[in-house]
Amino acid sequence: MITRAAILALSLALGAPAIAAPVSYSASEYVHIGDLDLALASDRQTLAARIASAARRLCRSDLRGTAELALRTECIAAATNGARAQAERAVAEADRGIRLAAR
Repeated sequence: MITRAAILALSLALGAPAIAAPVSYSASEYVHIGDLDLALASDRQTLAARIASAARRLCRSDLRGTAELALRTECIAAATNGARAQAERAVAEADRGIRLAAR
């Protein structure tokens, strides 16, 4: 069975107090695309929705407040942007009829 997946990865640096060095967190989420035909516009929309959902899961936080909401919004944007190049590559390969194989 061949499994195809695009990885949604994010490295986010959160500022700590001024006397401390920034802390860096890294997380990743796999977005499965094996069931999608990325040559179809409808499946491309499905991929975009899966990436958005994965970004929201990845950036989930129990913290509340304006600053935390701003950080979550930045995190989601960074995660989505980080996945964009991989998604575009998968779509381009589908357009050329190239099948992706799992590594």
